[in-house]
Amino acid sequence: MVREHVGRPMLLAIAVSMISSLSIFVSPAAASPGACTRPTILVHDLASSEKEWDGWVEELGRRGICAFAFTYGASVASVLLQRADLEVAGLTSIEDSAVELGAFVESVLGRTGAEDVQLLAHGAGGLVAQQWIARSSSTHVRSLVTVGPLWNGTDLAGLGTVAAFNRRIGIYDTLAAMEKPVLEPICAVCGQIIANSGYMAGVGRDGWMSPGVQYVNVISRYDGLMTSPLSAALPGSESLIIQDLDVNDRTNHAQLMRNPLVRQLALDAVTVE
Repeated sequence: MVREHVGRPMLLAIAVSMISSLSIFVSPAAASPGACTRPTILVHDLASSEKEWDGWVEELGRRGICAFAFTYGASVASVLLQRADLEVAGLTSIEDSAVELGAFVESVLGRTGAEDVQLLAHGAGGLVAQQWIARSSSTHVRSLVTVGPLWNGTDLAGLGTVAAFNRRIGIYDTLAAMEKPVLEPICAVCGQIIANSGYMAGVGRDGWMSPGVQYVNVISRYDGLMTSPLSAALPGSESLIIQDLDVNDRTNHAQLMRNPLVRQLALDAVTVE
């Protein structure tokens, strides 16, 4: 987490606030693995779980698409919240979560005998998906469809602006190193998704496009979590803006998964041959 000039108690509070603010599951078509020629892997957002795909999986099944959702990125916070019957994951680092995704994709390919997959990701799940695609040199991915992608990170509560300022005056790395041992066990990804964080500065969105992968982004102008929604897509990708179809739509990031138009656009993208 990166409000670098504040103390550790405040940083912990920010991490918990981010977790609280966002809150193996297969489609019927996946019940017969041998018939899955185009499995779709669903990658949930930060501070969520496979349950956010309720309804989406069933709809994909009705379209004849084999869909596989899983929960990844459980942290110490996940364990504590589970005691309160809250399933909150996607909190470990993007790199660690990408390893989990890669193992899950390999298990799906082995189960179905398919040669490649489609990825449908929400929010920070898109970063996890692309981290795996880019770093594994996998040739098994046909497309990555993102809903509310965070390619530019987030400036939630001005944290991205603070990170940029600290980087300009040369104290970012020192402060980030001090905070890491405190925040990483709780929500390592919370700091990574901040605009101008070490992670976002290091990967650079212009270098993320992977050859042979089709990229489609479903975006709301009123997302609220994304930094600059209309410029949030990877160069060379296709962006579907929900307000281009409904000018009165005011859907924010937390509402995306429940919006019928968002679901239609995203599922149409993964259904296209």
